Amino acid sequence: MNDETEDIRAARERADCLVTGADVERAVDQLAVRLAIRLDGAHPIVMCVMNGGLILTAELLLRLHFPLEVSYVHVTRYNNTTTGGSLAWLVGPGQEVAGRTVLLVDDVLDAGHTLAAVTARLEQLNAKEVVTAVLVDKDVVRSPSVRIDEAALHCPNRYLFGHGMDYRGHWRNLAGIYALPAGWTAP
Repeated sequence: MNDETEDIRAARERADCLVTGADVERAVDQLAVRLAIRLDGAHPIVMCVMNGGLILTAELLLRLHFPLEVSYVHVTRYNNTTTGGSLAWLVGPGQEVAGRTVLLVDDVLDAGHTLAAVTARLEQLNAKEVVTAVLVDKDVVRSPSVRIDEAALHCPNRYLFGHGMDYRGHWRNLAGIYALPAGWTAP
């Protein structure tokens, strides 16, 4: 086993489980109901922010029972690290959004830079309405201009992974949500 693999395994072993997989599923069920009430009849484009929003987007698609289309953008600030940097657009909106309602789905809202940038891009492309939904709204101080329409869960301001969120590119596949211990230093 190499040092990177040991670090990745150690992060999971030492992490605190903040939300169990069952509790995440219940929260996603409730989020889907709120979104269905809001978006039924809108024929929205459900746009996933890759890679973090992949799992939540898939779960919502299976719960929203009205006509919709699916698309994605690929934007990153972390690039498999644990600190955010400058925004990198890997894939921009590839579908015509002018005059359409877009449900923009991401994993976590912390400072809000990524969600704000994607929302601004969709508005520049003349989307009729951009509705934002995240799995986790972190308890952080952010600019009042950063808005979120719907969040399934609220969590403290810690480094989170699991259920779409990653630790150095890994552990998106965990059912629950985990947090690195305070003062975590990789082995």
